[in-house]
Amino acid sequence: MSSPMCRTLQTASLVFQTALTSTLKSQRIIAFPDAQGTSSDPCDIGSDPDILQRIVEKEQWPVDLALVKEGWNQKTARSRYNQSNDAITARARDTRLFLRAKLRELVSNGDEDAEIVLVSHGGFLHYLTDDWEDAYRNPGTGWYNCETRAYVFESDFRSNHDKEAWLIEARESRLRRGKGHPMYRKKDQVKLFTAAMERWQGQGLQRPDEVDLELEAE
Repeated sequence: MSSPMCRTLQTASLVFQTALTSTLKSQRIIAFPDAQGTSSDPCDIGSDPDILQRIVEKEQWPVDLALVKEGWNQKTARSRYNQSNDAITARARDTRLFLRAKLRELVSNGDEDAEIVLVSHGGFLHYLTDDWEDAYRNPGTGWYNCETRAYVFESDFRSNHDKEAWLIEARESRLRRGKGHPMYRKKDQVKLFTAAMERWQGQGLQRPDEVDLELEAE
């Protein structure tokens, strides 16, 4: 899976080229609009579906664009993809739910060791994982370019008990990046989120939590 931005589709196509072409049944990258970037800056505005289709065909990227509809790249106040905190949080939740459903599908089809890769954007990944530790280490994110982390579902993925489908970073993943302690608890993440918003603002970036206030004022 990948954000439908050209740079993430290109990354997914290059990094997973062998996996996408080495099986008897050809695999395709699912372009998933909810996993796009969080801001309304030009770098986070994707291409219209017809233009994106032409780019994918020209570059010969093995991408499934079925979920990319008109308006996916609109960041207006009334759009699902606006840059407010509520909108991004909702997209992150729906992305987790989609990942959980896809994992169930793979397992039910016989892949007991199924793993799903999502290529996305640093700012959005903090919302997806609800992990705000070091979220301002780099401009607008604590993730490095092309960094990978591994997560599992906090609750049994076969159950619908967890309505948010929360993720938790695997211990091996944390150790690999020098984190000997578990992810912080939810109440601590709230404090880390507030600190991240303040630091993002200090970096000259949009604060999604203040965009909410701007939308309400309208």
